Amino acid sequence: MKILLVSQPASDGVFRHVEGLADYLLAQGVEVHLAYSDRGACDQLQPLVDRIAQAGGRTLNLRVGNGPSLGDVSASLRLRQLTRELSPDVIHAHSSKAGALVRGLNLFGDPGRIFYTPHAYYRMHAPTGVKAKFFHTVERWLAHCGTTIGLSRDEATFAEKRIGVPAGRLFVISNGVNCARYCPATTEEKRALRVQFGMPPDALVLGTCGRFSTQKDPLTTYAALAKIASEAPELFFVHLGRGELEPEVDALIAQNGLATRCKRIPYLADTAPFYRMLDGFVLASLYEGMSYALLEALAINLPLILTQAPGNRDFARIGLDRLFWAPPADVAALADAFLAWRRAVVAGGPPPNHRSIALEQFSLESSYARLFAAYREAVRC
Repeated sequence: MKILLVSQPASDGVFRHVEGLADYLLAQGVEVHLAYSDRGACDQLQPLVDRIAQAGGRTLNLRVGNGPSLGDVSASLRLRQLTRELSPDVIHAHSSKAGALVRGLNLFGDPGRIFYTPHAYYRMHAPTGVKAKFFHTVERWLAHCGTTIGLSRDEATFAEKRIGVPAGRLFVISNGVNCARYCPATTEEKRALRVQFGMPPDALVLGTCGRFSTQKDPLTTYAALAKIASEAPELFFVHLGRGELEPEVDALIAQNGLATRCKRIPYLADTAPFYRMLDGFVLASLYEGMSYALLEALAINLPLILTQAPGNRDFARIGLDRLFWAPPADVAALADAFLAWRRAVVAGGPPPNHRSIALEQFSLESSYARLFAAYREAVRC
């Protein structure tokens, strides 16, 4: 089987999904090709490009960003040329830009067998505003092209009800997590990691992993931390990520005297040590497709504090026993959830059941094997 993966993001969750899928397919003996963009790429992009090339695959740098631009025309033409030369059995697009470029091949009469994973539709929580209407209009134009993969029930429901993707062209296949790589630390390992990263070894450490972006809503997280700072003097917060809202977060930290109780780690090639030094994980997003960071925290067996946001709400249905909720963008409610988590950790008791659920329901094999099965079924039809 010959598969072309197309992705615009070259970092964060989308890239990690594509990287894992490519490696899985290569291990199955599949002929894998990759069209990508090196804009804002992480350190792992070039090694992935090299692995695919060494296995005999073709690679193409589209050199596009996530917003519309004149460069999209050149990228579309070069992608069309590549697909004509390869004649892939399946083309799988990841993210809205790649989805538009791949499904736009229909305009040239080159539909092929197309799969599309949005990895969260833009402003899925509140589809209003000029930009959202533009993106969603484009999605509706292309809704009948190929098969859409929702990472969560919320994303699939949005695709069907708001975008108009036909139910027969829509599947839910969640992300998976490498539970062998993301495993809990011993007490000694946790303390050593904290010393390594310059953190108090005996603090109560809460963390998050995500871009400083509107979607991830870090301002609500830091405002909630400020609200409980005096009540929880042992609490320390660490954030893995970077992004456009960092200046606003910095201002909030300075205004509330939190500088000595917060640490920022802009980037880690290997994120497993980050989770292994935490006592709890918070994800206060406004919406998600399905967060890799959340799955990684689940596999580490961390207590979770989540917003009741699209994409996160799937985790209310799977029986997690150390899960604390707050409405999106609600500072007071998130502060209360932090305090409830703190009380639970201080009280002790048996460890959460989160890792066992990650092993049972979110294995890498399950996620990628289901995608591979969908490819094979499409080729047979």
